[in-house]
Amino acid sequence: MHPKAGLSTGDAEEAAVKRALHERSAETIVLASSEKLLAASAFVVAPLAEVAAVVVPASTPPRVMGSIRGSGVKVQRTG
Repeated sequence: MHPKAGLSTGDAEEAAVKRALHERSAETIVLASSEKLLAASAFVVAPLAEVAAVVVPASTPPRVMGSIRGSGVKVQRTG
């Protein structure tokens, strides 16, 4: 997930499935591991601004959390 590129994946079929789930959901909450934060892939699932919240590891640096919050998304640390 990336503030400008949004939610994405490297697989076209996976992106289509995730896009369909997102479009039919009342809200989308993303559980993001540290290696997924600020990363972008070829196939877009949804803009980050369409996400209700992102749950990140407790060790996530404040600057990374700020980048996500800058998109208007609520960020919650685990633990």
